[in-house]
Amino acid sequence: MPFLRMFDTAMIHRTTPRPTSRFSRGVLTCLLGLGLYGTLATTASANDKQTAALRPISIIVAGPAGGATDGVARLIAARMGVTLGQDVIVDNKAGAGGVIGTKFVAQARPDGHTLLLGHIATNAIAPAVHTPRPYDPVADFESIGFIGSTASVLVVPGKGPTTLKALLTPHGDAPISYGSTGIGGTAHLLGHVFGQATAAPLLHVPYRGSPPALQDLVGARISMMFATAGAVAPYLESGMLKPLAVASNKRSRFLPDVPTFKELNYPNVVQEGWFGLFSAAGTPTETVRKLNQHLNTALSDPAVRKGLEQLFVEVGAPAGPENFRTFVQKEAAHWAGVVASSGVKTE
Repeated sequence: MPFLRMFDTAMIHRTTPRPTSRFSRGVLTCLLGLGLYGTLATTASANDKQTAALRPISIIVAGPAGGATDGVARLIAARMGVTLGQDVIVDNKAGAGGVIGTKFVAQARPDGHTLLLGHIATNAIAPAVHTPRPYDPVADFESIGFIGSTASVLVVPGKGPTTLKALLTPHGDAPISYGSTGIGGTAHLLGHVFGQATAAPLLHVPYRGSPPALQDLVGARISMMFATAGAVAPYLESGMLKPLAVASNKRSRFLPDVPTFKELNYPNVVQEGWFGLFSAAGTPTETVRKLNQHLNTALSDPAVRKGLEQLFVEVGAPAGPENFRTFVQKEAAHWAGVVASSGVKTE
């Protein structure tokens, strides 16, 4: 099964046997190709004193360094710094499932110097899951631009069922157990959507993150799991896990032989893990448009696109702030409905 041989080692449990990852080397190679390694950001021409004096722009990542979101942010920051002519740095503010870093940006001065590398979890799901709601995913932000998406894949143990139909075939009274990275996370909620669509008897088994869940799935201690293509790539390559379907609107270019749920007559089982750039509400329109232009310029750079592909991110078509804001509104409304139907709430 063809797919890019680049993976995010941060997603893999260190005690689980796996092929050696080349994720870090891949992103490093792209940064070297941009001439930017060492700062993970950029500066303007050394003889431009006025540009050098500009206050740096910070891109907040609401998660730890080393993950896929962090990798996306560093690639974008590197190239945007060149075209903007000022330093663009990445600042990791992890905690509370992404709420801490995201709320930090919502409360920042709306001058375009504090940005968020947001995604489906931070800017669509988390506000609906947490009580009280920590921020409004639409009203508290300016939507600068769409970056790309990554496929969610239904995977089973390597010696498990070979088709979705076989997985759903009843085996006595035992439910189908599925793992997730925690209550109210993307994998949990997509499992809920899957259960509604198939009417399958499911048993949710939450874990503290992806690595222990994948380890138990490899050992067939749970039956299935939804995970990103990048997280499971080494397991698929080694045969420890096998993919049954992708929850995308179309087949993933990284897993072209794996059907979508739509193809298998479950059109409502869709979840694409998207990424985008945001700033605090009230950021001047001119600033938002300028940042959108520089973001789209960065996304058109071959080295940046290559780096994102190595993170299993499919770059989206260039979009303006208005289109991205409409997209975020639809996503937030959709996942708020999913959360309501699931009954999930966290404090």
